[in-house]
Amino acid sequence: MALVYGKLKEPAGYIEAPIGRDSRHRNKMAVSDIASREAKTYFEIIRQFESFALLLIRLYTGRTHQIRVHLKFIGYPVVGDKVYGVRKEKSPLLSISRQALHSHYLQITHPATNEIMSFTSPLPEDMREQLSVL
Repeated sequence: MALVYGKLKEPAGYIEAPIGRDSRHRNKMAVSDIASREAKTYFEIIRQFESFALLLIRLYTGRTHQIRVHLKFIGYPVVGDKVYGVRKEKSPLLSISRQALHSHYLQITHPATNEIMSFTSPLPEDMREQLSVL
């Protein structure tokens, strides 16, 4: 789940854009065709606020910083992201002091038994508080 800046035009979407090292900032990743790898992300709106949206994110690939890079690429950066987000937080409504990302659900195949394992985790208190303010 991710809290992002902006009012989305569509209720859901699919981002298929390759990710590689940023050519100007080697410690960052970027959507690029140069020395990049396939990256696929699905998103849907859980709740749209006036200037923010809470999104459900589903990853089909697992690239470094994939969620943050893809959401910035489509114009909806993650709230609190100091690397890929908005340079200066502008809204007095924001009080979260970290990236507003949360792994709500995880499903993996156990490497030894091939058993499908699922895990869930409720939203952390700081994100719940931020959403109640919005």
